[in-house]
Amino acid sequence: MKITSCVFAFILSYIPVQHVYAKSNAWSNLDYITNSFFEVGLGAEHGVSPNLNLRKWKKPLRIYVEHQIGDQALHNQLLDAHINQLVQITNFDIRRVERKSQANVYYYFTKQSMLPKLVRTELGASVVEYLHGAICLANVKTDRNNHITSAHIFIPVDQARMHGKLVACIVEELTQTLGLIRDSELVFPSIFNDKTRNALLTGLDEILLRLLAEDTVKAGMSRQELQPILHSLLQQYQRQGLISTAEQRVQEGALYEMLGFKRRRNINNKRPKKPISNARPLSASELLKAANN
Repeated sequence: MKITSCVFAFILSYIPVQHVYAKSNAWSNLDYITNSFFEVGLGAEHGVSPNLNLRKWKKPLRIYVEHQIGDQALHNQLLDAHINQLVQITNFDIRRVERKSQANVYYYFTKQSMLPKLVRTELGASVVEYLHGAICLANVKTDRNNHITSAHIFIPVDQARMHGKLVACIVEELTQTLGLIRDSELVFPSIFNDKTRNALLTGLDEILLRLLAEDTVKAGMSRQELQPILHSLLQQYQRQGLISTAEQRVQEGALYEMLGFKRRRNINNKRPKKPISNARPLSASELLKAANN
């Protein structure tokens, strides 16, 4: 079986918030959403890739988490909250496992000093070069049919905290491993744009993830194959009011509340899912202090 690898990293860079948000209302345009999907879903994050086809999981995601640094309860709570929101949006089968042998997603909370050796051990020496200038790093491997077969995520917690990017790293890297692999300055407001301050999922991100999760959107599809399918789905979303309510809906995610944002009304009147972790919930002030210091 032919396996290919794609590496993506969180790079510290941003443009003024007021410049981005002056145009943020434009994202709900259907053509803009379609082009955003192509921007983040096709191609490679680093280097020039001949693969301009969509990558997507076929199997359930089983996440093994290894803690090589302190604050395990905090990291578990942040990650579990994000996993819950991804499941709610996509209905993908995603859950954590206790043993590495059970996993196809390998998630490391580590230290900057340990990162090069860890990446070299897990992925090989050729991937280490992508650490330069990166705050956090992820890698996915795909088969010849563009199905994602495994993923590795590395969060050097001390480095991420130093830049105030711990939450952003946790959210962005796992989200990208679902198949929306590329960052793009043309997509905003979005976690896929490293030049903005977005640390949590936005309404645009929620719609992009919904599109990725649709059964008619298949691994291996090209831009030409995806175009009519996305157009039809987005028209359906628009009629159902999913686009106009996306911002409100995404802000029901637990991370928004945990980080001190007021939880919006649950427009779907659904009970929130129980947290995956049994750890004691941390207060918003504890989370803010730990995540941003």
